[in-house]
This record gives sequence, structure tokens and C-alpha cells, in this order.
Amino acid sequence: MPESSEYEYYQIQARFPAKDSNPDDGINRKVFVRQDIDEWSSKKSNKKQVDLFILALDNFQKLDPKERLSYFQVAGIHGQPFVRWDDPSPEPMKNGYCFHSHVIFPIWHRPYVLLFEQVLYDIMVKEVIPQFLEAHQASWRQQAESWRLPFWDWARNGRVPDLAKYPTITVPRPQGGSVRINNPLFQFRMPTDKPMRSEGVGTENTWENDAEQEEYKNFGNAIGTSRWPDEEDQKPTSEGWRHGVVNNRKVADAFNAHEGYNDKNHGPAAEMVYRLLTVPMDYTTFASTNPTSKDQNVDEDLNIEYIHNNIHGWTGAAGHMGNVPVASFDPLFFLHHCNIDRLFAIWQALNPEKWMDNIPVGNATIRDSFGKEHIVNGNTPLQPFRRDAEGNYWTPEGIRFTPNLGYSYPELPRWETKYHQQDGTLNQVLFKENITTIINRLYGVSRDLALDPKAPTPEGVEAIDGGLKIPDFAFSVRFLKYALGGRPFWVKLYLAQEDGIQTPLTDLIAEVYNFSQKPELDGSSVCGNCTKGQKSRVKSTAYIPITPVLYKLIRGGRKLKSLTRDEVLAYIQKRAYWRNEKELPRYEVEKLELEIIGSSNDTKHFTNPATPPAFENFKKEPTITGGADGALDPELKQPKIDPPAPRPRRPRANLPLHGSLQFQQTLKADSVILIESSSVDPVKPDDGVDMTQISIMDAKNDIIFHISIRRAQDQIIFNSKLGGSWGEEERIDIARRFDSEDGATILIHDQGEGFEVSIDWVHAIWFAKRAQGTAPQSIQYDLWNKEGTSALSEDLEVRTYPSMKALFLQKHAHEEEK
Repeated sequence: MPESSEYEYYQIQARFPAKDSNPDDGINRKVFVRQDIDEWSSKKSNKKQVDLFILALDNFQKLDPKERLSYFQVAGIHGQPFVRWDDPSPEPMKNGYCFHSHVIFPIWHRPYVLLFEQVLYDIMVKEVIPQFLEAHQASWRQQAESWRLPFWDWARNGRVPDLAKYPTITVPRPQGGSVRINNPLFQFRMPTDKPMRSEGVGTENTWENDAEQEEYKNFGNAIGTSRWPDEEDQKPTSEGWRHGVVNNRKVADAFNAHEGYNDKNHGPAAEMVYRLLTVPMDYTTFASTNPTSKDQNVDEDLNIEYIHNNIHGWTGAAGHMGNVPVASFDPLFFLHHCNIDRLFAIWQALNPEKWMDNIPVGNATIRDSFGKEHIVNGNTPLQPFRRDAEGNYWTPEGIRFTPNLGYSYPELPRWETKYHQQDGTLNQVLFKENITTIINRLYGVSRDLALDPKAPTPEGVEAIDGGLKIPDFAFSVRFLKYALGGRPFWVKLYLAQEDGIQTPLTDLIAEVYNFSQKPELDGSSVCGNCTKGQKSRVKSTAYIPITPVLYKLIRGGRKLKSLTRDEVLAYIQKRAYWRNEKELPRYEVEKLELEIIGSSNDTKHFTNPATPPAFENFKKEPTITGGADGALDPELKQPKIDPPAPRPRRPRANLPLHGSLQFQQTLKADSVILIESSSVDPVKPDDGVDMTQISIMDAKNDIIFHISIRRAQDQIIFNSKLGGSWGEEERIDIARRFDSEDGATILIHDQGEGFEVSIDWVHAIWFAKRAQGTAPQSIQYDLWNKEGTSALSEDLEVRTYPSMKALFLQKHAHEEEK
């Protein structure tokens, strides 16, 4: 790690209560608690803390994106803009910081959330509280000292937190009274009012084919974050996408679309969390979607990361939270990860002896941002999180126990004397019983259904001492994580209500989100772990318990009469089907190497809430196991069709203002360069200096064709610059050109001896070539006055075609597809 004697690192350090927190108590020392955001914010006694939180977050988001401790830069650690954070090294990034599909996943995010919490605390005490009257500052500071970042328990409430629902929120004025401000939990907006591309977010593109381009979302165009944007608002050039669209109602709809997982006491992810915290497993299974072995058991498909992934998909969809490189810009990201950290801490308390042992071969090493390889163990550096002034990084061992970091969670009050034995040590049995009682109450969907005294017990359920033994059923889902190039996608599971009839809206019982990203951007690796996973064909795993669904089917009279193994397997075999969210054709699904593995086990639930459930005899069920065909019953399977012949590659790219692009194909006579702008600004500049310039360059960097749009002169100028000298200008009036402010198309057709230019598909000029025998090599987009504004959009979409005929064939084919 390069060092700088003058550089001052930002130290992430624990904060402890000033009283009653004895360091000698170790992990049993008293610390302040992170609370459920809805419960915390609804209590009048917490009003000052809530106000401090909102005011500090508002200040945080308004900091200049170039500042190290700005919201933009802290959020950017997770993905884009893929630059170093808190590191003086000039060496470019060789790998991103964040880890997914790896045993480091929950470990790395712990200091990340702690950093976010600490920056907010610093803003509270240094910026917010000093604005209040001096006589009141002591009480505000007391609230700040005990404040910890709240968590969003989406497993209990399948919706956004109450504090994040609305675009504005009321906060106190420091000198008295109150005021409504933009809600910083509703959305993050760039404080500069410039697109995120201005600070490096968004690909500079890549010459992609049509299919890839359909999925391409240019987050660089966004000024504000989006949640569940409509199809129209997903277009990178739309105003909705630019300013951000927040559809919190659709978030709730996505969470609650699953048969059997929702009731008044539980959210849609409750049963998944219940299994995570009660099924025995090692840390390496718990931590990641990455399989521990090629032939692992079905119960080893259960992990915290797939649950985490689903929350990202349900919350963001095509918006920010649903996409790895930009997910952390959504303010809900840190509340979500605070809950992931909480589940991790609860699991650790129930399994204190389990840690980073028996690391799978594929996870045995990681590469840091400098490309250096590290063995994965308790001393692996967690970049970029510094723990001291010398710049040493936090390590897995250093962040293993949350009390050592100055916080805990409501379920884990280790300092309470009722959990202590006479010698002062923690009574593990009593402590775990309390945790189990809470887990059973909050998340035990299948337990509540099985032990419901008001409902009849279905056939197949057996009474045992202190409880019931029930047949339990699940689907494991396995697929190649990077089969679609790292693109996010859903795998959806259904149970048909009628034999052979698909009604997806009502048949949906579960889904699994592939939360991933492209391993490379513009030819460079941005995620070394992703690149490694893609090359090794790593799979993602998930485990979906479906017994709650079966209970509701039985009690709803849906033709399932019992929980006996034979009847359940026959029912599922006849009715189960699965699809990719976009109904990919079967030949595309086959690329995923998708496995849907049905399984069963014997589960014991006990009436004593302090007794954990017991899961035994896990086994695969071949009769309810399938793959790319999409179903078990022939009537529900996807038809097998041949893939279409590959379409000719149509290069296209995003050309940012002040940027240039190399053409990837040799452009000869009859070739076409198509330039599209998403907007047109006809307003003349005040200073009279105005040149929006598009230049076509050859291999010598001579400008063989130049377009200059000059609004101040009401003209468009065409020229060339050969050997350093400009030629004679050719001009046309700008009047009747670029009539629509919604966008413009400039077509440059190489006709051998000259270029024909059309604007919005209308002939504008024929320009004779002044350098014969030279071919276009690159295109440049710039302003003569760097401080000015462009007549066109900040990004131009560039496409090239080998001929005019190819352009119209492609255009016609694309319109037919629509």
C-alpha cells in the first residue's frame, strides 16, 4: 500500500456510552442499540434523534461530490464511479472494493455501514447541533451520543419505512419553528444538479449489440435516484430517468406479490429469514450465494446473500437499488444493509464458535484494489476502511463482534444482568433461548401455521412431545451468475391453480434475484471477484421454503388435501413451473444452466417459543426437479425453439461532451455515421460565444469533417482541418433545423468523394472531401468555449453502419420488433 506522510486517513472507530460501559466486559460491555426504523421513528421520545438523523442526512447529501466525506463519495465506494476512496495513491483502480458472491460479503459490509453511521454522527455534532441555541445544544448532543443508525426490517414489513415514503418531510428550524425540506430518505439528488456522469458514474460505453443495448441503463444521465421507474421512465434520455422516479407503492406491490408469505404478522421475506437463523449451517454456507462445493446438499443452498439480493430487486427493480454499481446511492441501501448486519449479528450470537473455517477453494483468495492477492482469513484487509491514523485497514477479526464496534441490536442485550451467571460470564443457554423466542415470534411463518390452534391439523402432520412434526418442502434454485454477462434478472417460481393453465399474476409463489454486474467496463476489470467468478463459471444458490404456501392451499380448498409426501409431490409435479422475468426463450434460459431442485425434510416445531425448530433428513426429490424446460408437467413447459440467426452487429456508443470515441470498424465509402441527441437547446448564449463541435478524425488526427453549431450566429458551419490548417468554411442557416427540442438526428453518409449530411432525416448539405483516401477513425464532441453550454444533449448516441442499405434494414427490423 503506497503511503503518504502528509495524508490524513479517515479513521472508523467505535463509539461507546460515557457511562456504564466497561471495557473489561469485552463483548458483553454495554453499548447503544441500533433500532427498527419504524418503531424508533414512531416514538415521541425519539423525536430529537429522528430530527437529527434527517437533518444530518440532508447535510450529508448536499456536500460537494468531490469531498471525500460527501454522500456521493461514500456511496460510490460500493461501485461506480470506480475510483479510490481515502487513499492518496495515484495508481488507478484494478478492482472495485465491494464483494458479492463471496464469503467476505457480510463481513465487508459491516465497516461500510459503520462508516456511514460515523459520518452522519460527525455531521450531527459538528454541523447540525451548533446551529441550535446554545442553551439547547446539550440535550441535542445527548441524543446524538446515543443515536445509532436504524435498520429496515423488510422481513416484518414488506414496504418502505414510514420515514422514506414521501418526498418532503418536516424538520425543526435551529432558531425555532419548523420547515418542510426534501426528504433525504425518499431520494438522493446530486447537489450540483448535474448528472452523475459529471462525477464519473455511467459507462463511457462500449460498442454493444442491440440485445445488450436494450438492457443498458445509463445511470450517468441521472441527477436523482429512482425506485421502480416505469418503462417510459427507464429510458436514459427521459426526464423521469434524469430527475429520478420513486414509486414506493410498486415497492410494496413487489414485496407482497407472493402467495403464502404474507399475513398481518409477517412480511414476504420472513420465512426465508426464519430458515436462515434456525437451520444449522457453517459460516461459509451462511455468508454467500457461492456454492461451498459442486455437489452440496440442498440445505446448503440457504444463505443470507440471496435474501439480500431479493430485497435489492424488490426495492429497486430497474432503478438504482436493483443494480450493483449504483445501488448504494439510494438512501434505503444503508438501512437495508444495517438489517443484513443485524441478521449476521444474530446468527453469530446463536453460533459463536463458527467463523471463517474451511473456506471453499473458489473463495480462498481475494484481489484488492491494487491487484494484490490476499489469503482470506481473519487478517484479510477490508479496503478501503481504515481503523487508525497509520492507515491500517479493518480486518474480519477486528469487526467480528459488534459490541467491540460500539453498537448492538435489540435482540442482543448481552450486558443485561439477567443473562449473566454468578461468575459474571454470559449464560449462553438463557441468552440463546431469548433470541430464539424473538425469532419464532417475528419470523416463524411455518411455525405459526403449524401450531395454529384455530386451524385443523392436516393429514401428514404428526404429534410429538411438546409440538408437531411436519413434512417440509422447498425448492433450491441454482444458476450461472454471469451467464447473461452479469446482467441482473429474476427467476420466478409458480404453482398453477388449475391443471395445465398458467396465470402468472396469481400463481407466483417465490422468486430469486440475480444481483450482479458486468465484470468489465470499457475493457477494464471493475470487479476482480466478478471476473474471477465469470471465468470459473460460478453458480448462485438459493433455498425457497414452500410449506407456508402448501398450508394456505390446503386451508383455502385449492385441491391439495394433505401434507403427506406422496400427495404433495404429485400436486407440485402437476402444477410447478418457472420462468425468467422477461420470459426468455428456452435457448436463452439454457445458458443459465438453471437447476430447480425440489427437496423435503422433517421439521419439528415446538409450542415452547424458546425452543428452536429442528430440521432433519434433507433430501432431493427427483420427481419435482427440473431445469431449462421451465416446468415438470409437459403442458406447462416452455417450447423448445431454435435460436434466430445472429443479426449483423450494429455498433453504437455513448459519446459524452468533451469526449471522443474510436470507431471499432473500418468505415469505407457508403458507410454511415448516425448521431442522435436526446435534446436540443435553441437558446442563444448571453456572451455570444457559442460553438458546439462534432469532429470526424482520421489516423493522423486530422479533422477530415467538422460540424460547428453556432446558435449566436444562427448558422451551422462545415469545415476540415488538415495538417494543422483550417479550410474554407461552408455555411447553412440554422433556421428550420433542429425544430424539436425533444432531440435531433444527424446523419453523415460517406459518398466516396464527399459527405452528405442530413438533419432529422432531411438533406442539409453535401461537403466535398478535401483529403481523399483517408478513412474516419474516431469522433470527437466538444465546445469551443469550455464553460459554455451545448446545443445538443450532454451525451450523444453514435452508431455506424457499413452502408445506407444496412441502416434502413436495421431500422426497419428494429421497428418491427417494437
